Amino acid sequence: MPFPCPAVDVNEYLLNEFMNFCPSQDPWELALLTETWHTKLTSIKLPFLEEIAFGSLIRLKKCQTSEDGVLPSAESIRLEREYEMRRLNNLNHQENTAEEVQFSLRARPGGLRRPLPPKCWASRS
Repeated sequence: MPFPCPAVDVNEYLLNEFMNFCPSQDPWELALLTETWHTKLTSIKLPFLEEIAFGSLIRLKKCQTSEDGVLPSAESIRLEREYEMRRLNNLNHQENTAEEVQFSLRARPGGLRRPLPPKCWASRS
């Protein structure tokens, strides 16, 4: 069966084939199979699999951190709190209204209402 085109599909395909291939339940056997699968996968030398190198460390770049992060002012915190309180109160009000409507609809007697007369009858009277 040929591989699908995108790299993600290839990895998913290989992983699914690997998981279907190994019926063993022992964790050490699964670890050995995973190591073997990983070494074989890295030896394929496909361009999108270069970042998968077994046992290699990721080298982090050094960067300068900036200290210009300004904390929010007391006024902005107060305004945000007021906005959130209004939003939560509005949500609670909507939920309460929905519950009241449901209870009022349940309290009404069920049954079919009378249909409206056709429009042609309304023009005769």
